[in-house]
Amino acid sequence: MDWNDLKLFLTVARLGSIRAAALELGVNQSTVNRRLAVLEHAVKLRLFDATTRGHVLTAQGLALAEAAAPMQAQAEAVAQAAQLLTRRMTGTLKITAPQTLFKEYVAPVIAEFHLSHPDVHLNYDGSERLLDLIAGEADIAFRAADVPPDARFRADKVQDHLWTVYCSTAYAARRGVPGSVADLAGHDVVALGGRIGQRPGNKWFMQQIAAARVTGIAEGVPNMQQVLLAGLGVGTLPCITGDAEPGLQQCFAPLPELTTALWLVTTAEQGRDPRVQAFVALVLRRMRPPASELSFLTPPMTGASAMTDHPDTPTSIPTRPGTRIPARNRRS
Repeated sequence: MDWNDLKLFLTVARLGSIRAAALELGVNQSTVNRRLAVLEHAVKLRLFDATTRGHVLTAQGLALAEAAAPMQAQAEAVAQAAQLLTRRMTGTLKITAPQTLFKEYVAPVIAEFHLSHPDVHLNYDGSERLLDLIAGEADIAFRAADVPPDARFRADKVQDHLWTVYCSTAYAARRGVPGSVADLAGHDVVALGGRIGQRPGNKWFMQQIAAARVTGIAEGVPNMQQVLLAGLGVGTLPCITGDAEPGLQQCFAPLPELTTALWLVTTAEQGRDPRVQAFVALVLRRMRPPASELSFLTPPMTGASAMTDHPDTPTSIPTRPGTRIPARNRRS
């Protein structure tokens, strides 16, 4: 039995007219008559009585129409779902990540996504402002947090985000390089301020260096990078930022207490969008360490959000798995 014949039968049953059904389906009346005859032969039933008022279902035809109605509803639901998927793989996808990370890490993923989905217009925001996902300022955000976000969000863990203390080569030549947190007592320290300075890891770090001389506060990672390059002291940076700058060097190995997780965050509602799902899947394939679990979907959490958002932190990619401290930076 051909579904198209059943569809035609149900259309005639609904409209009560061969002519009306032919117009709605975009075929001629002879085609409708021929296919109805084929269907009646297949089911061995007489489905319609032709009257002066049009085509009226027989008792057998009515029973068949009632049995076929759920099939039509399911077929229409499939068609609507397909149209939705097609429509939603177009339009705009807004992505936010710090500008310092776009060139090396985020841009290649965006380029690959564009090749697979050329009809999706990608809007990238690399500003230091924290965009509001709930308000729709962005669809997807790369963010660092010490714990997962709350139940308003869907978050996929990408990697751990390593940090340590850096100084410039000029500072190292002039003042020497501290070999541990305890050695910082004899050095000028630049503190991290603003939202990023409220991270638990940063608070721990400041407690450890109470005896050190804090010479200033850097509002954000880009600012810290420039201050350290100027030789004004030592300070903490994510390894992906510090290691990429030739004028800076690690003072000692990354500190576990400073490590934060990198999350790819969207809202629960946006997480059902096929465009968002496709982008998240690509990011996790390209950026997640090979040894990671296949799924890091975060279960809902209760209470206020525990996430510490750092719009100015380069949070899109931490140091790659297996990255070694360069020889020029390693302390024995």
